[in-house]
Amino acid sequence: MRPNKLSVGDFSSGLFWDVNPATIDCEKHINYIVGRVLEAGTLADWQLLCQHLSLQGVVKVAQNLRSIDKKSLTFLSVVGNIPQEQFRCCTQKQSTPTHWIS
Repeated sequence: MRPNKLSVGDFSSGLFWDVNPATIDCEKHINYIVGRVLEAGTLADWQLLCQHLSLQGVVKVAQNLRSIDKKSLTFLSVVGNIPQEQFRCCTQKQSTPTHWIS
């Protein structure tokens, strides 16, 4: 982390719509925050995250996420110069497969 402490209030207001933002500790819940920014964040959210974790830090956290959408996975793989097979979401199968139309 950088000297300025990361706060949930720094991100877009709608990013954590389903939880009480006061209960989120940015250091403890960094996987959740990275997942949300990848899933629904704005460019400003992405830049804020990279300022605090660095690009390689974000990629490292994302490697351990259980699910990442295909576009984000491809982007992270390219910018991090890491094969997609090294991401957890690619190595562990879901117990309930997604619908065949997805």
